[in-house]
Amino acid sequence: MAKLRAGASDSDHLRLEGEVVGLWFEMQARLEAHFSELAAQYKLSPVQAKVLLVLQPETAMTMRSIAGALEYDASNLTGVVDRLEEMGAVRRQPHPSDRRAKGVVLTAEGQRVRRAFWERLTSNTGPLGRLRDGELVSLRRLLSTALRRPAH
Repeated sequence: MAKLRAGASDSDHLRLEGEVVGLWFEMQARLEAHFSELAAQYKLSPVQAKVLLVLQPETAMTMRSIAGALEYDASNLTGVVDRLEEMGAVRRQPHPSDRRAKGVVLTAEGQRVRRAFWERLTSNTGPLGRLRDGELVSLRRLLSTALRRPAH
């Protein structure tokens, strides 16, 4: 268990941790709702928007690597990429070293939509928009600490 403050009991720590988890879930739900609303404004499903964000300009990714990055089933990703291709946001190209694989790359239109979507997503319209710079810095530091893997 994490080190307790002087005078704090195990039950106080567990109660506090429970409150943080509850707030975390509420924030996650609000972030997901904001993401979905914004994706819909761009005529994208949430997973289509995530594909656009995981793709980097000028870099092709295989379907398998996209699925891995999104923790999404590769067999379901085919239809998602098909729709993005129909929209002109991505194109498939032969993989340079594996004839069986195709690379997915952003088109100029895909880069434009990706950039505009990201700018809107990270503007102060979402649930984190109420936080001041110093609060965001503190939150970033706390999240980085919480996500750091323990040394073995």
